[in-house]
Amino acid sequence: MSIKRYRKLVRDRIPEIIEASGKVCKTKILSDEEYLKLIDEKLDEELEEYHEEYDSEKKLEELADLMEVIYAAAQARGYSVEELEQVRVRKARERGAFAEKILLTEVSDPIDESRPVIKLDIVLEAVEMADDNFNYYYDKQEKESVCYIDPVFYGHDEENDALGELIEAEWRTRFIALPTKFEIDEYSIMEDFINEEIPNNSVRDYMLARISGRGAFRRFKEDVKKTGMEQEWYDYRDQAYRNAAIDWCDANGFNYE
Repeated sequence: MSIKRYRKLVRDRIPEIIEASGKVCKTKILSDEEYLKLIDEKLDEELEEYHEEYDSEKKLEELADLMEVIYAAAQARGYSVEELEQVRVRKARERGAFAEKILLTEVSDPIDESRPVIKLDIVLEAVEMADDNFNYYYDKQEKESVCYIDPVFYGHDEENDALGELIEAEWRTRFIALPTKFEIDEYSIMEDFINEEIPNNSVRDYMLARISGRGAFRRFKEDVKKTGMEQEWYDYRDQAYRNAAIDWCDANGFNYE
């Protein structure tokens, strides 16, 4: 006799359906505490199944399953379905629903007109172009970026040496160091992308496990390519760079355009 063992919260009629098929099943009635724990697990399970289903008709069924578990979770905590719906309607009335497909991309404080203005592209270029030997600075007088090359690695050049002396003489009064990609935690951006953008729990866990140790960035690029999310990654990374550039502007007293 073949026996399969489960620890699974099921719908009320499942034991009846199993026995009607000629099989025998064993069940137990959960305590309130056990039920609350398993209903939360069931929410995670149904949400994962929704993400993993690509057939449009079956996806609708997964949504229906998810709603049933949401109703059960509400009732398990002493709320009626009517109360749940009342709260949903109230929040939709106060804050709106999701019908307009709005993606929030940025929130900023009111502009302080007394602050100098810098083009955000200048800051972003520094983030993307700088390396250990090429250092970018913002010239507040000329309102442009300048690049000073480390002479230890590239030798002395009259124009470059003169720029280095000018930066040293007018540090902070005229020149300010622009951020570099080395000041941005690329690993955290990569980790946040996996946690926020990979819907499948098993794929997400797999990718998180793969970004530890040497070769993490190479393995990550392999994984986003396999999942078909390369463009999503580049868009996410570019937005993270933009956010870092905006943070730099705020920290150094600039408005940006």
